[in-house]
Amino acid sequence: MFKQLRSFLPQIFLLSFFGAIIALTDIIASLKIRDLIDLSQTGDFTNFSNYLWLIAGLMIVSGIALFTFHYFKALFIRSSLTKMKQQYISRVFKKNINEFQKENNATYLSSLSNDYDQIETNFLEPIVELIFGIVNLSAGIVLFVIVDYRILLITVGLMGLNILLSTLASKPLNKHNKERSDLFASYTSYLKEVLSAFHIIKTNNLEDKIHHDFKQKSQDIQQKGFIIDRIKSFFFAAQNMTFTLIFFGLVIIVGAMAMKNAITLGAVVLIVQSLQKIIWPIQNTAEALPKIFSVKAIFQRIDNSLKNKTDYQETKDFAGFQKNIHINHLRFAYEDHLILEDINLEFEKGKKYLIVGPSGGGKSTILKLLRKYFYPEQGSILIDGIPLKDIKKEQYFSHIANVEQNVFLFEDTIRHNLTLYKEYTDEEINEAIAKAGLKDFIAKLPQGLETMIYDNGKNISGGERSRLAIARGLINQADIIFLDEAFANLDAEKAKAIEKSLLDLKDVTIINVSHIVFKEHRPMYDDVIVVKNKMATSL
Repeated sequence: MFKQLRSFLPQIFLLSFFGAIIALTDIIASLKIRDLIDLSQTGDFTNFSNYLWLIAGLMIVSGIALFTFHYFKALFIRSSLTKMKQQYISRVFKKNINEFQKENNATYLSSLSNDYDQIETNFLEPIVELIFGIVNLSAGIVLFVIVDYRILLITVGLMGLNILLSTLASKPLNKHNKERSDLFASYTSYLKEVLSAFHIIKTNNLEDKIHHDFKQKSQDIQQKGFIIDRIKSFFFAAQNMTFTLIFFGLVIIVGAMAMKNAITLGAVVLIVQSLQKIIWPIQNTAEALPKIFSVKAIFQRIDNSLKNKTDYQETKDFAGFQKNIHINHLRFAYEDHLILEDINLEFEKGKKYLIVGPSGGGKSTILKLLRKYFYPEQGSILIDGIPLKDIKKEQYFSHIANVEQNVFLFEDTIRHNLTLYKEYTDEEINEAIAKAGLKDFIAKLPQGLETMIYDNGKNISGGERSRLAIARGLINQADIIFLDEAFANLDAEKAKAIEKSLLDLKDVTIINVSHIVFKEHRPMYDDVIVVKNKMATSL
């Protein structure tokens, strides 16, 4: 987990540097206060004002360094957390599409909110406390070495005892923090499910069940938090009791040394004052270490959730579709459920293909295989003679377009939803709008292409959402357009017009999976493929 901090070493160095300045000024000021007290005992006030000015100057320097330290602390936590989340999102989008779709995305939502809140509270903040504690402890050690090394030996024993307590505390805390992280993931998933099923819950009078389940899940999380707090409280109480006993013990020892004139009154004041520089950092370290080690399981959980089970290395570049796609003796199953067996198909550049068949027969699975969402269990898919499995995803995706029944729209303008934040000329945009049947719809909007889309397109009709998805595919000027029930939400006349526009495209390969077939357009397809009984047959 500490490898996460490597890129923040300059900020950690600055924190340590200003902490060291604070510690150094405290050492010098403490020694001068000792000398000032001893000087007052002799009745010699000659340099009294000089000592006061020096001490005041040191306090000002210490105050400035303390302010700077806390500024860099806030900067360190902000930048560390921001970068960690950015790296997390970057890794999420390196997940294989098929693996991501099989998982509950509430896991990722929970990590970005609950887990990173825990990382901030129990990892980043304690690390800063640890740095500050170490430099203060160093200052205390220096002062005790100057005054009497025997007291330092006692404090070393104190440090060892509390490190032992911290180690004992970190094991159960690590276990319970992992369990609470899992509970949060389940809780987030449950909330997402409940809010998505709002209308079903209301229309079927399921409120009582939801209240009961919500209460139970909330209690489980709160109970786990209570257990974690109870463990912390027990160990922290044990540490505080140890500190209190040792503090009073040291005060008694120092008092006895002063009575025997082994140390001066100024040294007594210095030791009592410096005890806080030893005891507080040790106490702070003892509290920080269990927190830091308790998030180890959270880091592991995050890392495991981002790993791909299949991590195939793609080595082939792809400059565009030139000739044909061959599917040879392909077999594919979802876990133990066989979907396709011994599939042999060919798709040629610029031709149009219609894939039909019963629901669940494997039509959409063929598209997913051609989109690189899945890999065949047996057989191969070759595009221009190159195994599709070996072609780099990013390059391949830039040459294909996908139009699906379930359309996702960003909360942004129609223009950005159409172009997907890429640069196109007005002519290209207007052509795609016209071919997708959106011209009249956009013309009637007061803000036209700058009209905002809200909440995944809830402010426009299902047909308009589908046409926007089709326009996306057209504007992309892709070599291959994959359509998966793209016309399901359109009225017949609009669907016919859009399908004809697609079939008229030159040098673009169309592979259309659909249960909606217009008889007048069927002859426009170069081949109709029927998928059923795990087989695919060309008519």
